[in-house]
Amino acid sequence: MVAAAPPRLDEAFDALGNVHRRRLLMGLRRRRRARLDAATRDAAGGGGRDRDRLKVELFHVHLPKLADAGFVEWNRRRGSVACGPRFDEIEPLLRFLDEDAGELSAGGCD
Repeated sequence: MVAAAPPRLDEAFDALGNVHRRRLLMGLRRRRRARLDAATRDAAGGGGRDRDRLKVELFHVHLPKLADAGFVEWNRRRGSVACGPRFDEIEPLLRFLDEDAGELSAGGCD
């Protein structure tokens, strides 16, 4: 029988499971705080996605989810997002993704 993953690890993987949330969190890792426009640029990752649509999606889906988990502090009224009280729990995974992205895309077993 395989043991279930700890709930906190499951929350971290859930948060990182969406490319837009992952990019947004990576941006916060670098700058610690951002306005919604900057967070939207981070989440878009230079892709051709409609930024207005993505901003709405961030506002109504991704930022509330990350805030509920404690990974970000999301101030809707001011349109700002910052590292939340549990950001330090997810930061090692973000660092790993940032530093070892090449190894992850290589795939295969040696």
